Amino acid sequence: MSSVSPFRRSPDVRPARGAQLLRTVLLGSMRFAGFWSAIALPFVLLAMVVVGVAAQQTELFAGLVGTNLVALRLGREYNRE
Repeated sequence: MSSVSPFRRSPDVRPARGAQLLRTVLLGSMRFAGFWSAIALPFVLLAMVVVGVAAQQTELFAGLVGTNLVALRLGREYNRE
């Protein structure tokens, strides 16, 4: 009979930690980008309205508004851990 040593690492522990680290880094990066994009994009949108580009290029303006909404959602949990 063989006994399992408490000091022996199983071979599947390391990839799980690596995958968890990768997930944490990617999620943190997405939250960071979302948070700061959600802060910067309203200034771009305001400048577009003031200059008059928003009325000329409505698709671009609508796309940036949608991007801002996505950024708000992604950056919502940034730096809360």
